[in-house]
Amino acid sequence: MKFGWGGGIRTPECLLQRQVPYHLATPQCAEKIAQDRQPYRQIMPIRTSISWMSDRPALEYASMLTITKREAVFATIFLALYWILTLWGIWTKDVSALGWNLTVFVVALLCLYTHAGRPERPGKREYVWLVPLLLIAVSYTLYENPYIKAVNMLVLPLLFVAYFIITSTRHHERVVWNSAWIWRMVERALGFVKQIEPAISATMHALIPGGKQKSDLIKRIVIGLAILIFVSLVLFIPLLSGADAAFAAMVQSVQEFVLNLIALETLLKIVVFVVLTVLILAGLLQWTKEEEFLVQKETKHMDAVVSGIVLGGILVLYVLFLFTQLKTLWVYQLPEEFLSTERLVKSGFWQLFFLSGINVLLYVLYYRRTSKPVQNLLTVFMFASLLLLLSATKRMGMYVFYYGFSYEKFFAAYTVVFAIFLFIRLIAALFQKEKTDIVRYLVVAFVWMYAVATVLPVEQIIFRANRALALRPDSRLDMNELVMLSADVFSFGKEQSLAHPDSGWTAWVEEKTSIAAQKHFYEKTLTDLIIGK
Repeated sequence: MKFGWGGGIRTPECLLQRQVPYHLATPQCAEKIAQDRQPYRQIMPIRTSISWMSDRPALEYASMLTITKREAVFATIFLALYWILTLWGIWTKDVSALGWNLTVFVVALLCLYTHAGRPERPGKREYVWLVPLLLIAVSYTLYENPYIKAVNMLVLPLLFVAYFIITSTRHHERVVWNSAWIWRMVERALGFVKQIEPAISATMHALIPGGKQKSDLIKRIVIGLAILIFVSLVLFIPLLSGADAAFAAMVQSVQEFVLNLIALETLLKIVVFVVLTVLILAGLLQWTKEEEFLVQKETKHMDAVVSGIVLGGILVLYVLFLFTQLKTLWVYQLPEEFLSTERLVKSGFWQLFFLSGINVLLYVLYYRRTSKPVQNLLTVFMFASLLLLLSATKRMGMYVFYYGFSYEKFFAAYTVVFAIFLFIRLIAALFQKEKTDIVRYLVVAFVWMYAVATVLPVEQIIFRANRALALRPDSRLDMNELVMLSADVFSFGKEQSLAHPDSGWTAWVEEKTSIAAQKHFYEKTLTDLIIGK
């Protein structure tokens, strides 16, 4: 027996049932009520379009924070305050001011986003992206290398955003890395701008008691005052000051009074603190939002005739190029003159490396998208590219053998060695039965290659290798040129200054010791601790 209501006449006292509704519009029963009392899913899908890519939408889910918004707001406030206290003024210093202060900030930001955005721990597939991010963050604590620190300032934010966009996508390991997916990542990365207003509202509600209505009123007042101050300072006050000298004098006196009351730097710190708080919270709301990416463009097969003509023609050009460069392609001895050597090695190296990069693009374009004969032609391309890389490696090896390492030569050699292993893997993929996601593989391999390089003792490798090469009788290396290195080789530099007091190493040791002594404790690195002993 089912119990409920709505199935019978609810107005038996009326003689004519037409006077009131005869039945309920939606009859209810106990079974239906029991189903409705089941808890709803906390992640509700919202369909959004992917512009011109496809008519099939992606499923974007509402942000599901495992902590309350009040907790998220106070966590972002703490991180913004930490940034102001330990990282303020880095634009007036060099990258040597970035030490464990930045490492702690990045790790704390990772913990906040990871803990707030997902209820479970990261899986094995997530660690593929998380570990390189942590290695880059830890490198700031380990070394003083200014070159790597400067490049990290660009790589770290991009990799941070990409990590959370990728891992917040359901079944991201199954997503094909094509133009639709890359475009969607860009859209999600820039989408944090839409979360600025919700972040401001969440911050106001968390900090101001009295309910949502009062918080909204105060938020509107603050926004109005901010707009008023901005347009007054940028537009109205300058125009009125130019029109009347008395008004300009009054504005100047008010400005001096405010600056005497509160320093300009303090005002800037307050503004940056508020902006950082809102931006961190906006990123938390946007980049941890779960999404199921449904747009998967079908692989378009390339025309076999056109592809064969293009690849065959370029291959003929490569053969002609190799034929004309036959005398200098495999060099066994470098010229005595340094400029001639540098011209031969650098021009030849970058030519060969650029041609190898073109071959990679051709590989991505034609891999498993053409007929079997064209695939065989593509295999020939990859072997030719591998030969070009081996030739470039030989040239760079001879250059290093005679003149030693530098930043440029070390990373060039490191990139070439990485590219050799990469091409071997790409050639192996041509003989596999299952298709490999080449773009994804290239991105992951490059990220890991760069992340490993950041935690390598690069400058110590350069110094040790050059010191060993300088002992050879035919070496053209000058150890005094290594004063360009940072304090990561401080112990070696100190040995050089004791062995050769009249060299430039004595001044180098004094300079590095002075820089380490002027640092705040939160700007220290492992190298600074070694110097302080």
